[in-house]
Amino acid sequence: MELPTDFGLGPVRTLAHVAEAAPAPHHQAFWRAWREALFGCEPKLRRADTGDSDDPGATHVFESFGGTRIGCRLAPPPEGVQCRAMLVALHGYQAPPLSQDVGAWADLTARGVAVLGMRVRGFQGSRLDVPDLAAAANSKWGWVSCGLEQPVARAPDALRWTVAQAAMDVAHAVRAARSELTRRAGPEALLYVAGESLGGGLAVLALAGLARRVWVERLVLGLPSLGDWAWRARHGRWGGGAGAQLGAYLRDHGAREQDLYETIRLCDAALLAPQVSCAVLGKLAERDEVVPAPAAAAVFNALGAEPGRKYRFVVPFGHADAGPANARRHALFRRCVTDFLDPSRRPRDSMRAWSGLLGAGEAQDETGEQGELFATDGTPDSAARDGVLVAAYERAGRTLDDLPYTPEFTTLLEAVAPVGFTEREAFHRLHNLRKAGRLPRLGRAASSPPKLGPGEEQLIRGLVAEAVGTLGQRDQLPFTPAFQGVVERFNAQTGRALSPHDVWRVVAKLAK
Repeated sequence: MELPTDFGLGPVRTLAHVAEAAPAPHHQAFWRAWREALFGCEPKLRRADTGDSDDPGATHVFESFGGTRIGCRLAPPPEGVQCRAMLVALHGYQAPPLSQDVGAWADLTARGVAVLGMRVRGFQGSRLDVPDLAAAANSKWGWVSCGLEQPVARAPDALRWTVAQAAMDVAHAVRAARSELTRRAGPEALLYVAGESLGGGLAVLALAGLARRVWVERLVLGLPSLGDWAWRARHGRWGGGAGAQLGAYLRDHGAREQDLYETIRLCDAALLAPQVSCAVLGKLAERDEVVPAPAAAAVFNALGAEPGRKYRFVVPFGHADAGPANARRHALFRRCVTDFLDPSRRPRDSMRAWSGLLGAGEAQDETGEQGELFATDGTPDSAARDGVLVAAYERAGRTLDDLPYTPEFTTLLEAVAPVGFTEREAFHRLHNLRKAGRLPRLGRAASSPPKLGPGEEQLIRGLVAEAVGTLGQRDQLPFTPAFQGVVERFNAQTGRALSPHDVWRVVAKLAK
């Protein structure tokens, strides 16, 4: 049996992989247009009068972008069981019938969770207004490449891409579910989302687009796709399934390859993930070629949830028939998901029973020794992780407000990556340690904030408030697309050319 490659990284480096932080050109403009289109209508679940003949299992529909009807199947808790939560269940690149997909969640509905299974446009169940997009496209390019035929002259033109539209279908499903859940169980009922592979990537894009507008309490991601396109392109690791079809599309349209690549990067789940801060349970593989394991890890590692609210379940092999031991790990993950989504318990209480079972137990580094990423609860011991981080901070030699977007921070990040810190997590944890008085003092900052006029300072205050609500929430900004947008908009409106480091120094000064 030929097993998937590890791309020469080994399991520890694979699971610690982080994506490049730089967004594509027009990133902010595209997502502004995406959100404007999303909130231009109010999706409501209604009974399906006419079902998609390709999958008659849809019980409900709602309207999404462009008036497209999206098919869903709603499974309420059994009679006599109080509805306390609702799960929006997404699908992968190969979607089973809706009745089969939703039926697999019976253990969860028995615990009081209504399940809303949905199909994004072009998949069976959601073909009332669009055709079978996979069949309509060249079979080599598939569903994922539909809508890329015309050049993108302006950022909103990228809304033609089926992935951008499918992310909107998912976001509308979440909005419709919240409305239906409130009607059935009240505003305090819990909303969940779960997606694997393609569904996992779409979930991240949709929740990032909904950030601060619709709150989802818990998220389940299994081998999430649609992430870290820069790494995939640079190393030629497009993977299988959707990634392979995108790679083929770019190669076959060589004259447009760069423009197409920048369009694809607009929907990079790893770049949008920092805006998703709910509790999350993620399944990651040590090896996977269909969704390259490092790219899936980059999506999970970039999620904006506090480290204590991120639970990583490791399987040896992802999209691969790799024997009974691997199959048992995947089945065990499904049981873990049911506990994680139990509305009667908090995630940390549910996951306590899984201590020692989250890591695959087989991860080794290049020397054959057990990787430090795998402590008894599947993550490094928090004190040990903090020790590595603080030691790296002392070696960096720059104060915390002076550290982001510097070569010293890059060196720090390389030092702490093996214990599972992404750049955003490392920065956030350093702030918490400083507040707790556990961060050593390093004296004066190595640089000073650039001098700005009163109007320019007021502009930065306004841009920060627009991005995160208040200047007091500034610590949420570094190493996110939102902060990159602040930098770009400030420079565009003032004619300056401040670096991200300079802008952050000003923000830190204004907040004192």
